Amino acid sequence: MATTLPTFTKRIDDAFTETWYEIQAEAIDNILNATPIWAILKLKGCFTPQSGSDMITRTIRYGTQASVDVKKGDTLPQGEPELETVARWTFRHLATHVQRDLFTDRENRGKFKIKDYVAKRLQAARDSMVQQYETEVTAAFSAAAETTSKAIQGLNELLPPYANACTGTYGLITRPATLAASGNVYKPATGNTWWGSAYKAMTLPVEVNLADDMRSLYNGISDNMEPPDLIISDLNPYEYYESYGLDMSQIVKDEGGQMVDLGFSVLRFRGKPWIWSNNVALSGPKMEVLMLNTKYIEVVYDPGMWFDMTEWKSIPLQATRIAHILSACNIITTQPRRHGRLYEA
Repeated sequence: MATTLPTFTKRIDDAFTETWYEIQAEAIDNILNATPIWAILKLKGCFTPQSGSDMITRTIRYGTQASVDVKKGDTLPQGEPELETVARWTFRHLATHVQRDLFTDRENRGKFKIKDYVAKRLQAARDSMVQQYETEVTAAFSAAAETTSKAIQGLNELLPPYANACTGTYGLITRPATLAASGNVYKPATGNTWWGSAYKAMTLPVEVNLADDMRSLYNGISDNMEPPDLIISDLNPYEYYESYGLDMSQIVKDEGGQMVDLGFSVLRFRGKPWIWSNNVALSGPKMEVLMLNTKYIEVVYDPGMWFDMTEWKSIPLQATRIAHILSACNIITTQPRRHGRLYEA
C-alpha cells in the first residue's frame, strides 16, 4: 500500500531528529574542535554548565581585610569593609536551521537516499555553527556589546584592545578609569584597578624584540604568582617567534598532544601552549598576542539548550518544513587582571 504524504513527512521528520540526536555528541565535538581557539578552551576544561536563568553571575572579591599591629592597651580594629561585588553577564543564543521541502523529500524517499539527504542537510547546519562561533569569539570590541549585542562576548570583551581598556563595563562592572606604567607593562591605575588587564606595546623591530616583550608581559601579568597558561596570536608574531626567538632551545614545537592530533600547530613559550588563528586580527591589521589564564575563563553553557533541535514546523502556504538547532552560552572571565595583551602600536 502506498505511503500517504503525512506519513512520509513524519518519517522524514523523525529521520532528521533521530539522526541529529544520534550524532549530537560527535557533532558538538566536531564543532568545538574545528577551530583552534574553541578547541583549546575545551581541552583546558573551560566549559561550565548552568541550567536555567537569563543571567550568569559570579561573586568577585576585590578587597582585603586590613590587619594592624597591636600591643597592650591598643584599640583593636573594627568595621565591616566591602570586599565583594557581583558581576553579571547574560546568556547569548545561537541558532541555525535545517530546512527542506516536500518536493525534495519525495525525490529522496528511497531508504538509502534518505540517509544521504539527512546527512548533507545536517552537515550544512554544523558548518554554519562552526563559522559563527569562530566569528563571534574573535569579534571586534564594541562598547555596546555588554548590554545590546546578541552575540557571544568574545576575547575582545574579555580582554579589550589597549585603546578600549578603560571603556564601558564588563560583567556590568565599570572597567578601570586609567592605566599607568607598572614596571615594563601598563596596568590599571585608578578606578576599579582590580577589574582590568596588563598591556605592553611591541618594541620595534618586532622580530628582534618579540621574545623580550613576551617575557616582560608574561612576568607583568603573573607578578611572580599566577602566570598565563595560554597564548593566542595571529600568524605573524607566531612565525617571528619561531624564527627569531633569542633562545632557540626554549622554542618547543609540539609534535604530539590533543591539539596537534586535531591538526593545529602549537608552539610553547615558558612551557605554555601558543596557538595562532587567522581570525585573530583583533584590533585590525596590526599584530596581537594575547596571554590568558584559563583558570579564570569559563564558557558557561546551558545543557538544556546545547545544540538541541526543535520540532519540525510547517511554513504557512508553502511546501516547506523547518527545524532549528539552538545553543545558549557566553564566555566570561572572573579575574581580568590574570590576562594581558601585547600589541603593535
